[in-house]
Amino acid sequence: MKNLIVLFFLILVVSLTYATPGDILRSQSLTGQPANGVRGLAMDWDTGLIWVAGPVAPNNITYATMDPVTMSAGTWTAVASDLGWVFDIGYGFDDMGTKYLLMNDADSPFTKLIDPANGSYYTSLPDYYTTDDYTDGCSVDWDNNDVYLSSYANPDVVYYDGSSHSIFASISGALNMGAAVGWEHLFILRTSAYYTIEVYQLDGTFVESIPLTGWPAGNYVLGLSCGRVDAVGDNETLFFADFITHQVHEIEVGNYTSVSLTRSTWGEIKAGFVSSPDGNGSPSMRSIR
Repeated sequence: MKNLIVLFFLILVVSLTYATPGDILRSQSLTGQPANGVRGLAMDWDTGLIWVAGPVAPNNITYATMDPVTMSAGTWTAVASDLGWVFDIGYGFDDMGTKYLLMNDADSPFTKLIDPANGSYYTSLPDYYTTDDYTDGCSVDWDNNDVYLSSYANPDVVYYDGSSHSIFASISGALNMGAAVGWEHLFILRTSAYYTIEVYQLDGTFVESIPLTGWPAGNYVLGLSCGRVDAVGDNETLFFADFITHQVHEIEVGNYTSVSLTRSTWGEIKAGFVSSPDGNGSPSMRSIR
């Protein structure tokens, strides 16, 4: 019996270590979240926490931070500005030394800058997509302050460099619902009927398409954030949400940190990495800038 228990434990450890990218590891609602769930997620690389946001009523948005290890949320704060809705969010866009939350709204201007300290509206980014397109994905590259945007109805994934937009990639079929930048890669979440995460290097090279394993048809997905490093063996995770269950989900992806840390600018700043509250080894940009 003892040998059987040991064998079972070894099988469990091996299965966790070598689980398949695309597997959903955890799904749950967040304490205190809006009734219709979370709509946007964004990593805070300074703290290792994830910003989450969602609508509580028309023109009323609330946001908090989530611990990626425990999936517990902090205090929810109302956005003081008049937002029509919120799709994905980004975090870390630096303007005059302040890092802002970027919230994709249904009403133009579509990408609004919100001060995370008090929820106040600061300004907005120029629109790239139209009202009919929808601006559904948003993420900030902390290395150069570029903002990556994606759209449900427009195949172009673009980045804004502070003065203009440029096309990063074109994904046929569109339905692109979330964006996340981290570990020298851009991740684009796609919804029904694709249910994949498209992965690119930041030089524009396509890496792979990761199917959401066994995802139910009709469960529209949205929002995307980088998650934990080495969560399953050497593989990282991402977090996203969905319209139907109103839960936040953690999905396993590939091993991107070991690749990115051996090349490019991140490989030159290993000393800037610190132990964050979740132990995910997030880079402290304060020590880099």
